[in-house]
Amino acid sequence: WSLFAAMVVILYLTHVVSVSPPPLMEVHSGENVTLQCINVLKKHGQVGWFKQVNSTEPLCITSMWSSLPAVHHQNGFQVKHMKMFMTNGTIFLKITEVDVADSGLYFCGMSDNYFIFTNATVLKVQGNLFNKLSAMTLNAQTFILGKCYLFSEIILKIQTIQEQERRREKDLDPHVLYAVTR
Repeated sequence: WSLFAAMVVILYLTHVVSVSPPPLMEVHSGENVTLQCINVLKKHGQVGWFKQVNSTEPLCITSMWSSLPAVHHQNGFQVKHMKMFMTNGTIFLKITEVDVADSGLYFCGMSDNYFIFTNATVLKVQGNLFNKLSAMTLNAQTFILGKCYLFSEIILKIQTIQEQERRREKDLDPHVLYAVTR
């Protein structure tokens, strides 16, 4: 009985924590994404969204006071690209027209007395291969057309010079000695 009691006390005193990787959200370049988390604060406090790339220092994207509608963008993140809003205790981050550069670990943070981080999501943005190929093809076509135009201009100039030489040769008599005098 004392062994069982000791095990119960040990289990009671020892908290078992299970850690799993954050969910992965894969999207294509140009799509819109909305991330969300639940506001777990018991009273009003600061809430925000953060982004971390390749274990670098997390950057605050947006922050707001949970009882006020004003949102502040941080670290160069733009309101037209990333919009934070809160509805019925849920905090949202909407990212419009994602790009490969938007890939990273996103998580929600909140603070009244202590900071709490929740709802981490790994966002992986796949480049749109068709758009990239189209852009590359258009750039290649523009480059080739530009070179063709330049080449045709050179050919036209050479032909003009050759035509002028032929006219001069035609006008001159090969059996006469010409001299220029002043």
